[in-house]
Amino acid sequence: MTERNPLIVIPSQVDENGIPKKQLLDIQGKPMIVQSWNRAIEAGCGNVIVDCVDDEIAEVVGEAGAYTYRTDPDLHLKTHNYRTESGADRVAAMVNKFDRFYCHDIIINLHDDLPAIDPKYIRALLYPLADYEVAIATLVCPLSSEDETNDSVVKASVEWEENRNVSWIAASKIGRIKNLSRNINELGDGPYYYHIPIYAYQRPQLDHFVNLEPTDSELNERIEGKRALENGMRMDVALIDKKPLDVDWEDDVEQARKLLDKSI
Repeated sequence: MTERNPLIVIPSQVDENGIPKKQLLDIQGKPMIVQSWNRAIEAGCGNVIVDCVDDEIAEVVGEAGAYTYRTDPDLHLKTHNYRTESGADRVAAMVNKFDRFYCHDIIINLHDDLPAIDPKYIRALLYPLADYEVAIATLVCPLSSEDETNDSVVKASVEWEENRNVSWIAASKIGRIKNLSRNINELGDGPYYYHIPIYAYQRPQLDHFVNLEPTDSELNERIEGKRALENGMRMDVALIDKKPLDVDWEDDVEQARKLLDKSI
């Protein structure tokens, strides 16, 4: 692979799913936001910035050693019906202030509620982007029969390519996303996979993406990636072993603690 200079951005939200400032929950002796930042550092992809809208969260992760950026949420108008402001819009706005001279050519948008993500999954995002024709990289994992009919799960149909894989992930493959939907019947021909909404962008393509108007199907299904696909942007994907745990609900907190307890 050609030498690249990625930048990982972690946009930190507040008050999601009824857990006020969940980023400050203790996960094995550290706030969750610090654990998520640690996983990004361990990925070894490049520099990491935590973009915060809350002063307390910014202070906590800053004291741990993170480089932080303070976003004014009033400056980002919502153009969609997602729970929070568009992650891509916010990341692009921050990056274009922080890195005006395009020193970083890949931007990874990583969630703040992934305290136990395996760092190798973050690194896997770089492999699809080795092809400069690919605008966006993302991840999928095997889809269970239970999730096939679960409308809260975004599914992907994928066309795999021969001899493209992530060498350190068992059974890994790299291919091209054909479609994304919450309804498996809308995807056309399979195979089908569980889409993990972590995105990495070629830097110019991030700017292009956020300047596109949200599409009707994107807003109807609350799937940001559909905007890229419906505007002809190529989105390739790496297959990973399993879905990383995202801490969305209180029940997930104890599971995250157990996962990190095994890995420490």
